Amino acid sequence: MAESVFNVVAFVLDDHSQQVFEQLDKNLTTQNFEIHKGSIEDARQWCVKQGAPHVLIVDGGDCIGLEGSLRNLAEYCPPQMKLIVLGKKQEVSLYRSLMFAGVNDYHTTPLDVDAIRLSLLHLQGYQIAKPLRQGRVICVLGSTGGCGASTIAANLGYFLAETQNQFVALVDFDLFHSQHPILLGTDYDPHLENIIEDAERIDETLLAHSSHQLTDRLHLFYGQDSQLPHDDADQPVQVVQALAEHYATVIVDVPDLNHPAMRAILAQADNCIFVTDYSLNSFRYLTKLTVNAPVKTQRQILVGNLCRNAKGRVPKQEMSKTLGLDISVELPFDAKAMEKSEREGVPLLTVRTKLSKKITQLGQLLGGSSTERKG
Repeated sequence: MAESVFNVVAFVLDDHSQQVFEQLDKNLTTQNFEIHKGSIEDARQWCVKQGAPHVLIVDGGDCIGLEGSLRNLAEYCPPQMKLIVLGKKQEVSLYRSLMFAGVNDYHTTPLDVDAIRLSLLHLQGYQIAKPLRQGRVICVLGSTGGCGASTIAANLGYFLAETQNQFVALVDFDLFHSQHPILLGTDYDPHLENIIEDAERIDETLLAHSSHQLTDRLHLFYGQDSQLPHDDADQPVQVVQALAEHYATVIVDVPDLNHPAMRAILAQADNCIFVTDYSLNSFRYLTKLTVNAPVKTQRQILVGNLCRNAKGRVPKQEMSKTLGLDISVELPFDAKAMEKSEREGVPLLTVRTKLSKKITQLGQLLGGSSTERKG
């Protein structure tokens, strides 16, 4: 398909929706966003003056009088224009009536950033082939050892499970030595090798015997004193795909990209979190990552971590420019928080510090509306 750029104009009523579209504006390279605070009537007046964009997004609020507002707007909606409606109501009958009226999609507020992103890509013509009732995959990759990728993966899993009520599988593919037992304050028998060796027959029973159920909603998978198989690189990929059929969210702690399976898992993930400190080594690593063209259906997030000291050698603006992503969250240097978490044997998120607040912010960025997901 030829590369094309869509003009997307959004009229929203609340700050959260505005923030969602501002994030998408940074993430979607094939779409230009123009974001306004305003009603459907404001959108109609804009179309009168400016003409119709490729995609128009309007917010119906509580959906009272929605039909009349859309009827007035319809005079300025040519057949080729795509129309997305937002609203607070979660009713199947409303969704059907809007589809019958010619609306292209409807999303409830507060918005799920992943859902609206896939909707926009679908309307632009990209094939968004995702099986029904399959969970999303979030990969966490660090630019250098010790920059905090495992800390983020473990605590993000805890946040989504315990705060967003999602059914989460946390997978660490460093089969030789996992940090997750210490990070989550638990000790358990490693059994990730079981499902890697039998990826084709993964079912509920095998998962129950191969996971450590930290909570009802957070199941942990890791190995110890082992290595990923090199004779069959497809096995780890199949494991992640199978887990996504049983969990709402699969968080993969990617140790490095030396193994071809890790590159395949990273490429197929719905979301990728790149964690970096501000060292020269990380700068070089991020430069290598830009060699691969970003997957358009993949949401990418850059996290800066002042994990060694309060200042970095490479300015954060240069880090952002290298990967082509703005830093969404910056984690402060907080050795005391880490020490307290380890000493008390609890996840970092249960210790109220500036660092835990920033990780919570990242979780909220990824959490979206948990009511739209399984679990």
